[in-house]
Amino acid sequence: MQYLYANLLYGIPLLPFLGFLVVILLGRLFKGRSAGYFTTGVMAAVAFLATGLLLEALKAAPQWAMEGGEATLVRPALEGFPFTFDWQWLAIQGERGIHFTLFADPLGAVVLFMVAWASLFIHLFSIGYMDGEERYPTFFAYLQLFTAAMLTFVAAGDFFIALLAWEVMGLMSYLLIGFFFKKKSAQQAMKKAFITTKFADLGFMVGLFWLYKETGSFSIPELGVQAEHLAAGVALAIGLLFFLAAMGKSAQFPLHVWLLDAMEGPTPVSAMIHAATMVAAGVFLMARFYPVLEAGGALPYLAWIGAITALFAAVLGAAFADVKKILAWSTVSQLGYMFLGLGVFGWAAAMFHLLAHAFFKALLFLGSGSMIHGAKTQDIFEMNRLARYMPITYGTFLIGAAALMGIPPFAGFWSKDLILHAAQEHAPFLWFLGLLAAFFTAFYTTRLIVIAFHHPSLESPWKKAPWNQGCPALNLGPEECPPDPAPPKDHHPHESEPVMTTALLGLAALSLVVGFWGSPLFGQKLLLFVHLPKGPEVLPASKLFGGYVLGTLVALAGLLLAVFLYAKDPLTQRLPDPVVAALQRRLYLDEFYYKVVARIAQWPTDLLWILDTYVVDFLVDLAAYATGALGQALRWLNSGRVATYAAYVVLGAILLLLGGVRW
Repeated sequence: MQYLYANLLYGIPLLPFLGFLVVILLGRLFKGRSAGYFTTGVMAAVAFLATGLLLEALKAAPQWAMEGGEATLVRPALEGFPFTFDWQWLAIQGERGIHFTLFADPLGAVVLFMVAWASLFIHLFSIGYMDGEERYPTFFAYLQLFTAAMLTFVAAGDFFIALLAWEVMGLMSYLLIGFFFKKKSAQQAMKKAFITTKFADLGFMVGLFWLYKETGSFSIPELGVQAEHLAAGVALAIGLLFFLAAMGKSAQFPLHVWLLDAMEGPTPVSAMIHAATMVAAGVFLMARFYPVLEAGGALPYLAWIGAITALFAAVLGAAFADVKKILAWSTVSQLGYMFLGLGVFGWAAAMFHLLAHAFFKALLFLGSGSMIHGAKTQDIFEMNRLARYMPITYGTFLIGAAALMGIPPFAGFWSKDLILHAAQEHAPFLWFLGLLAAFFTAFYTTRLIVIAFHHPSLESPWKKAPWNQGCPALNLGPEECPPDPAPPKDHHPHESEPVMTTALLGLAALSLVVGFWGSPLFGQKLLLFVHLPKGPEVLPASKLFGGYVLGTLVALAGLLLAVFLYAKDPLTQRLPDPVVAALQRRLYLDEFYYKVVARIAQWPTDLLWILDTYVVDFLVDLAAYATGALGQALRWLNSGRVATYAAYVVLGAILLLLGGVRW
């Protein structure tokens, strides 16, 4: 069977890579907003190809139907599916070498669609948001390569290619987080993100080469068969090494510390990292690596870390005033839900939430960018009744917030409660932690909306708090990290321009529609499409109804409590100062890394300095002194007088004769 878009699979990552080359090499030729329009056009073509690929995958994939409450195979996959593109690469003297392999199974097709469309709207929004910034073309070039790396990672059919794309994403996050590199806080944040994620990446590299030693292959499609032949202990060790990499990339406790400070980059970068690329990569890696995780018994580790992270981040999200940092905690928490789902055998539910989260979190971050653009501040207390002045931003933000809180019928409602149902079946205590996290999610989201959109501008308690002077999480004092200025008193918020609001409206539509794709109302079509080889994970709506009702009630409880506490007087201090300080200082974990872990890590450097100074330098100096002394001792032999040299020759000849040397 012939496939048009499947044969163009390589074009999905190739187009943004070519877009990067064009803009980075010819940036001076792009005037005004032309670089933004050009790269957005590239992403429109990529989204078109990804949509066509998804439609072909829907036709070619195995067809399942719900019969008697169970999924039944109706038709096997058509010939040529999964779609594969293979190009021989790094081959030496006819050996197989390493192949550049791309493939698209149901999961890959869905995530390629997700990345392409989310990135398209982020590019579109950035045209207006970044207008007037220095290095405007460079910003869009970086976005292009960031997107190309994520698309390559998703489509990779070989773990070695996936590793290369993974590292390019790390580089681009470094450059984009530090895009405003003249700020000291941006400099620290980019280094913090890079070092934290590179430490975790050691797990990917060591685990990958260990896996190759055991199986002799980097192939992702063959991983399920190879996992069956791994010893349980080896599979567990390799699985945990890969999980370490995912913890760093997807900001799971205790390697979450870089993500909040990544907000130093422009807001579209935050949307890219939190929705379309970086953090989604860790969850996707675990989904691809699932056969080894299951064979080695590593899934409980994913579940516990995910549940702890989901609750931990949701609680801290309620203590912050910076709109982007509140949403950053939200991302950490929602990623925790995905790992919880993977750990309690809710693989398809976790992938459903990955898809839904990409759209509603991109919407919320771009919405926060619109709020900042119109209000001239990132502090929600300083925003002045934005609902009056920014109706489109307000309406679309409410849709994203409802999806995040799990309010029906928006996307997060359908996907998150499927994860909670799987947790209830396999790990009741973790299910309870997940419900608590859902309560706090609704609480901090409503708090943000009430204060930023409905209250007049107030003096921010965040900026006045003595423990927030400077940037303690970046190891910077007040002089190195001054607070952002408050907006002028005569400033009135305004709605963002059409190019930005169009992106918000598109993402708002997707935040609603994709939820129905996986909901019981439409037969859980997404879960029937995206599944493990053993079959889809679907349950009849009657078994899910109670969980959906409970999840909605928990979300409404958090919502109503936030309205009760913040509707009248949001400045009222309702917790003791030490508790507030601990929450706003992120439970002091960042400072612990700087003051304890970093100093312990410095000890080997100090020992090497002592060795270099007192041993290596001494030996080098001794060699130099000995050479100089020998030279001084032999200087008298080199007088420059011919008569003296002749005397040496005669003296040497006499000595040879006296020694009995025969000529």
